[in-house]
Amino acid sequence: MSKHKKLNQKTLLIGLAIALILVVLGVFCFSYALETLDLKAEELGLEAEPIYNPPFPDYNLIGLDNQWGALIIGVVSMFLLFVVTFGVAKLLSKRKNKQ
Repeated sequence: MSKHKKLNQKTLLIGLAIALILVVLGVFCFSYALETLDLKAEELGLEAEPIYNPPFPDYNLIGLDNQWGALIIGVVSMFLLFVVTFGVAKLLSKRKNKQ
């Protein structure tokens, strides 16, 4: 394995580890932050009316309406975004090499 390839793999692993740490911190430490728009809407007596029904409203799984459900969704979403982004990068690099 070349030195350049090892460096890229190490960089990817470090990036994934940092992203995972940020997901965990976001769920357990920063999820209690008050949302200013929600507070102002409550003060004005307004209610939200969603324009569509999201698959995971408020990042909750049915039966896991707590931080563990949010953590599961956060980690799965992080890896899904990584796989899609990595796939697009691979396709673009192959396309670039063909030109």
